[in-house]
Amino acid sequence: MAEQLDVAIVGAGPFGLSIAAHVTRRRARCFGEQMHTWRTRMPREMQLRSAWEETSLSAPAGAGTIDAWVAAEGERLEPIPLELFLRYSDWFAQRFVPDRDPHDVARIEPAAGRYRITTTGGDEVDARQVVLAVGVMPFAHVPEPLAGLFGATVTLATGVPEDLDRLAGRRVLVVGGGQAGLETAGLAAQAGAAVELVTQGELRWFADREPHYPRSPLRRRLYRLAYPAVGYGPPPLNRLVLHPDLFSALPVSARTALTRRLLRSGGSPWLRTLVERSVRVREHCTAAAAQPDGEAVDVTLTNGVELQVDEVLVACGYRFRLDRLEFLAPELRERIVVRDGWPVLDRYFRSTDPNVSFVGYAAERRFGPISRFVLGADFTANRLARVLDA
Repeated sequence: MAEQLDVAIVGAGPFGLSIAAHVTRRRARCFGEQMHTWRTRMPREMQLRSAWEETSLSAPAGAGTIDAWVAAEGERLEPIPLELFLRYSDWFAQRFVPDRDPHDVARIEPAAGRYRITTTGGDEVDARQVVLAVGVMPFAHVPEPLAGLFGATVTLATGVPEDLDRLAGRRVLVVGGGQAGLETAGLAAQAGAAVELVTQGELRWFADREPHYPRSPLRRRLYRLAYPAVGYGPPPLNRLVLHPDLFSALPVSARTALTRRLLRSGGSPWLRTLVERSVRVREHCTAAAAQPDGEAVDVTLTNGVELQVDEVLVACGYRFRLDRLEFLAPELRERIVVRDGWPVLDRYFRSTDPNVSFVGYAAERRFGPISRFVLGADFTANRLARVLDA
């Protein structure tokens, strides 16, 4: 007989760990390598854009904050280096999430009113409820024109390739001017590649107005009034990020327009010098034609420029697609309604199968940009715990 759980949480990033920490009265297990995306798909040189106060995972009664970690064994550095955040998350997991399985989930299927979960380690468990906290990586998007042009020669630039050293001496084309594209382009160039980056719009750099910069008391207060959270668009629209229930009450068209404005494409200030020094940037264009030439690819851009490259990396954002979650059995996917490209969720993050919940990026359509970032972990975990821990 398979082991019995109350809650299975698929994903061990900030949302998965926070939700697991809040389920204290039921037996819950978090599946997946802890903080895998952060460890393998983000550059070690990265500095988090979020302010110190916005970078805590969530545990009951406000425990487990990044300040609590500093008091116990850490140090406060701003801007926050990735390595510091990973050390903090390790401490959080050890203290608040004792039941973790580092194996990925290979299959979830309905089984006698519960869900049978098979891991890549070969174990099987049955759970009463399932939480999908898989982040954005399963949903990396290659627009159809580019997919048709490049076919198998395209690589997704979802963050930073794990083996950047292989790009040394190669000619690389990066398509996309957002954070992932800029990170990939800059660090590929740093590894010794000759990099060209193309973006359909104008390359935009986020303003370098970090909250930790020294300010007078008055300027500090004015800054916090204008920017209650860092990196979510201009005031006063950025205040909507902090009120996901209010955001979810808006018409769908308004939510879509606001998300597009609040999450405009661009790059963090720490990347700017690296990109401007070592990457050839071509704005207002994209790939129009591509033709294999031996092991290389001849690419014609929409502005008429012709390039020959050895590798094409595409960073064109993300699109939710239920079929990307291949571990969900077909009969389970049929229970989950997707409308306008997003899962239909209630105010407790439950899908149309009420025992299957989606958190993180998959909840963005309902609750707004806060769903995508660490800042949203506290709201999500507290809300979902009301039904998981009941």
